[in-house]
Amino acid sequence: MDNPEVDTETVVSHLTLRHFRNYETLELALDSGIHLVVGPNAQGKTNLLEALHLLSNTRLLRGQKDNEAVQDGSDSATVVGLVGPSSTSISVVLDRNARKRVLLNGVALSRASDVLGRLPCVCIGSSDLSIVTGEPSDRRIFLDLELSQLYPAYLRHLSVYKRAVEQRNALLKTAQNERVASELFETWETEIARHGAAIREFRTQFLASLTPYSQNAHAKMGGGEVISLSYVPKDPAESAEDLQRELEGSRHHEIHRGVTAVGPHRDDLRIEVGGREARLFGSQGQQRTAMLSIKLGTMELERGERGSAPLLLLDDILSDLDESRRARLMDWVLEQAGQTLLTCTEPSAAGPGILSRARILHVREGTINEN
Repeated sequence: MDNPEVDTETVVSHLTLRHFRNYETLELALDSGIHLVVGPNAQGKTNLLEALHLLSNTRLLRGQKDNEAVQDGSDSATVVGLVGPSSTSISVVLDRNARKRVLLNGVALSRASDVLGRLPCVCIGSSDLSIVTGEPSDRRIFLDLELSQLYPAYLRHLSVYKRAVEQRNALLKTAQNERVASELFETWETEIARHGAAIREFRTQFLASLTPYSQNAHAKMGGGEVISLSYVPKDPAESAEDLQRELEGSRHHEIHRGVTAVGPHRDDLRIEVGGREARLFGSQGQQRTAMLSIKLGTMELERGERGSAPLLLLDDILSDLDESRRARLMDWVLEQAGQTLLTCTEPSAAGPGILSRARILHVREGTINEN
């Protein structure tokens, strides 16, 4: 598995915002350690983290359309970060009426996804609970995002695979009204099978590597039982050849539905705590601890793969945890994390250990100060 080129220390030293969310303009120097981002709700704390998340993987945190992050009255929003010892410039420009643009050192990239892996980042927020409690699609998104950051080859397989599925789906719908030659289906089914098998191999190996890290984090977070992660294919195919046969065999049935129902875009990740599926049988506390353990495990895995900790974004997660889990999480941050931004309404929520080490940024109405 190949890794993208990144600076040894992927610290963001400076962040520039223009007309992004409620920030009309912002120039913010960042340190390599812990930043406590505090202030009342709806003042811009999450927006700050979202800007960094956007630089990392070109996606907004809340799954909204890109133009929704453009400030009212403006045609575009710009986010720029300087990354690593070489001060590599990553820029994302969001336009109201055009596709987003991503630039590396001022040069536009042909595909936004080409920036993935330049700024490794793990973000943890309340919405991440869907990894445990949500639909299979939520867990596939988690796998795709993490693997795309770590391995460019995975992203290439995923991009070709998605296009092939789209083309096959179009043929399936056409075949509802007219005859489509088998050769046309076979062309795309070969692509789906080859890249789909590679996607499954990446996902399976990733989960095998992630499991011990997550188990370690689960124990540190006070999870009494053992957490386990396993990949669950939707169909029985074990190789590219098997997958191609499954696609061919399901073709007649899928013409009536107009969609491809075979392949890794239908697979799932099974999360068990104490031998029971956390989604179905876990308490809220168990589910939350499982989510945290998976995310913290991902961070440790990334650090092991790259040799340095990824940027850690913790978005208002403390309010969802009881006192014991909150203290354990903060202890973990002090021991394991690199550059970290943590949002909360009151500094005291982070505990004395964090307060003694953190740089405190006060946010109000889209402005930041350290007074």
